[in-house]
Amino acid sequence: MARNAVVAEDAPSGAGPYSPAIRAGDFLFLSGIGALHPVTHEIIGEDIAAQTRHTMSNITAILKAGGATLDDVVKMDVYLQNPQDYEAFNMIYAEYFSEPYPARLTVGAGQVWEMLIKMDCVPYLGSE
Repeated sequence: MARNAVVAEDAPSGAGPYSPAIRAGDFLFLSGIGALHPVTHEIIGEDIAAQTRHTMSNITAILKAGGATLDDVVKMDVYLQNPQDYEAFNMIYAEYFSEPYPARLTVGAGQVWEMLIKMDCVPYLGSE
């Protein structure tokens, strides 16, 4: 099976030896995405709400570059720097998805840099 990297001009590319996303068969696998500026890789937003919104913007851009939308997401993983941010994060997250919601894992985890959130996801691109 072919694996093809997906990069979006309006989202940050990988800062290490990884791709922002890989298309494999009928699935697109996004790497951990945070609230980074696409060019400077500076963190955007100082609270969980702002960082969640910018992270979702980056995810949406990568999905679009891979031929997907948020409606195609079947699995989402969320990593919060501070588990106390869960409720505020969840309120913002709910603005981006509708039922049936993607399966989701949300954990409190230390983050790289000072990012408050990182997310990865898997959209299904095949036909039903």
